[in-house]
Amino acid sequence: MKKQLYILVIIVLLAFLLAGCVPDDEASVVKSTTDDKVQDGKVQIVATLFPQYDFARQIAGDKAEVTLLLPPGMESHSYEPTPSDIIKINESDLFIYTGKNMEIWSQKIIDGMKSSNSKSLVLDLSEGIDLVSAEPTVAEHEKNKEARGVHNGGAGHDHDYETWDEHNNELWHDHNTGASHNHRHSQSHVFDPHIWTDPIYAKIMVNKINEALCRIDPVNEAYYKKNTARYNEELDALHEEFQAIVRDGHRNEIIFGSRFALYYFAKRYGLTYRSAFDSCSSETEPSARKVADLIDRIKEENIHVIYYAEMEDPKVARSISRETGKKMLLFHSCHNVTKEELESGATYLSLMRQNAENLKEGLK
Repeated sequence: MKKQLYILVIIVLLAFLLAGCVPDDEASVVKSTTDDKVQDGKVQIVATLFPQYDFARQIAGDKAEVTLLLPPGMESHSYEPTPSDIIKINESDLFIYTGKNMEIWSQKIIDGMKSSNSKSLVLDLSEGIDLVSAEPTVAEHEKNKEARGVHNGGAGHDHDYETWDEHNNELWHDHNTGASHNHRHSQSHVFDPHIWTDPIYAKIMVNKINEALCRIDPVNEAYYKKNTARYNEELDALHEEFQAIVRDGHRNEIIFGSRFALYYFAKRYGLTYRSAFDSCSSETEPSARKVADLIDRIKEENIHVIYYAEMEDPKVARSISRETGKKMLLFHSCHNVTKEELESGATYLSLMRQNAENLKEGLK
């Protein structure tokens, strides 16, 4: 078994070095062929990012061991799996990831698992969800313009990263999976993968995890379903809290001094937004003009809060705060948590509830 795993690691590492296309007709999800993989002990789950890690542990409870692949404190967009990570994934009963638009390295590992006849169930949580393009965060959003949608999982969407080239008016694919992660040139839109920022989409993710666990471990199906129902009630309450905050607010615009990863959240609650960055890509940089425009906007509209994201140096937000005299508040997009947050028991719900308090402050 160990020999096969090391061969798998070598195959996957070679695939990383040899960048290439994934055929459109290949399945994006590895299906487990048996329902009795878990015979003794706990279900072994590997989750790539904090949201699905937390969802899995809330549903699985004491019936599983859940491993967070992304090290605490690491920025998610710069992560690359190590050989030991690949072994963990292959040895798991359930591998959970957001989708190819987030974990752009995932397809090569999945292909390696197919070639080694892995029995691990691989769960793409974005499959079937309508992804939106991460449009530039500029003034057209004042009109709450609806972002162009794309249904994930349809034909022609099996590549690493997809963008819309407005000049050629056709869908094309970026296969760059190197360390630099050039997420795209200007004039094109990147599909936003941050679906978990919308509590309603979070429920869809939770239900998918529940279905996978019931398939892998049918003996504990009632336990998983009970935990799922309880957790979905908490997500419903969170959704209602955000609705009330926006409804009772005196404005519906938020200002970000960081990269904006909250398109799904903003769309769900009818919020408009402005950011110093053109997109949520780690490659984008702020412009002096955009920062100046934000400062003017804050002064003109007497906006009380400048938000910043986790895992980033909030130097732009800090500069705007100094210039305007307005406070800075964190809006946690939940990609990942610090070691201290993890050890203190942070959860998706606790982070989002703090976001609710901070949003209330910003909409005054």
